Amino acid sequence: MKKELAFFTKNLDIGGIERAVINYVNNIDKTKYNVTLFLEKKEGIYLDNINKDIKIIDISISNHKNILLRKFINAYKLLSFSIKYYHKFDFACSFATYLKSGNILAKRFASNNAIWFHGEYWSNSYEANRFLKYTKALKYQKVVFVSNHAKDKYLEVRPNTKQKLYVLNNMINGEEIIAKSKIDLNLKKTSKIILNVGRHEEESKRLSVLINACHKLINEGYDFNLWLVGDGVDHNKYIDLVKKIKLNKYVTVFGKQSNVYPYYAKCDVVVLSSKMEGNPVVYLEAKVLNKPVISTDIADAKIELAEYGIVVPYGIDGLYNGLKQFLDNGYIIKRKFDSKKYNQNILTKLYEIIEN
Repeated sequence: MKKELAFFTKNLDIGGIERAVINYVNNIDKTKYNVTLFLEKKEGIYLDNINKDIKIIDISISNHKNILLRKFINAYKLLSFSIKYYHKFDFACSFATYLKSGNILAKRFASNNAIWFHGEYWSNSYEANRFLKYTKALKYQKVVFVSNHAKDKYLEVRPNTKQKLYVLNNMINGEEIIAKSKIDLNLKKTSKIILNVGRHEEESKRLSVLINACHKLINEGYDFNLWLVGDGVDHNKYIDLVKKIKLNKYVTVFGKQSNVYPYYAKCDVVVLSSKMEGNPVVYLEAKVLNKPVISTDIADAKIELAEYGIVVPYGIDGLYNGLKQFLDNGYIIKRKFDSKKYNQNILTKLYEIIEN
């Protein structure tokens, strides 16, 4: 008899977590497992990327303007789901760490449960305790981290935890990425292309740092284009910053794209300016498409990019120096990335987490 698995995430809109969960649920062995994906809202540009053998259930969390009514509606929905699916699954996980509905329901749906940590969520013990209380992480049997760095940060505040802790990197669909990268979007390239793909949110992504580093280089006479692909709460702020420092000629903000891979195909280097990350899916996408990466020193960057790019200190000067090094000398990738072998190793570890 097949085992029943439940994954919880917010939606299937743009973002690394969204692309990561799609790769997990699509690649799990369906001869052994039935997979149900619970979404807080059944929406997003990646909905069509879910295989037909995955069952999708919409929790339909309310966003009603009346706070009391919203709380009542959502409390009723969570109670109803809790009763209907109580211990009906062999394994359940809250995949999006901040997802309140998932954090409540996943541990009720299966006694064999896990919560995913996708990054570094605190800088001191006070923030750590607030975060762990909000996510209800301490009530989970297992905690899965996407980097060794994130696990180490957890052990700093919970050194004597009895929970089972795992490190599991994200998966990647190499064949699909290569195929989609060949789709012609009529993207014009007139000079070297520096590409950033991701959520436009300053708190962690810090695209203002990247824009300002590029500004310094352009003022020194370097000729290149910066492409920003993505959307988020600070999207318009980045557009305004580009206008303010008069970089419209050099920076193109493309916004949300359902297929980001033709942009990778055209670029010369992929850049991350983040202050905090977990295991960026962008690293894997760049490796599949044989594109070097320049990244700030986040999470396991020095391990992940040892043969695939340049790791720099966080900040304008760090990115400026890394980009300058690339523009002057280029970068030769030292080893071809084998996505099939990589995925098989990840799946083996995932099955261990599910079955252990």
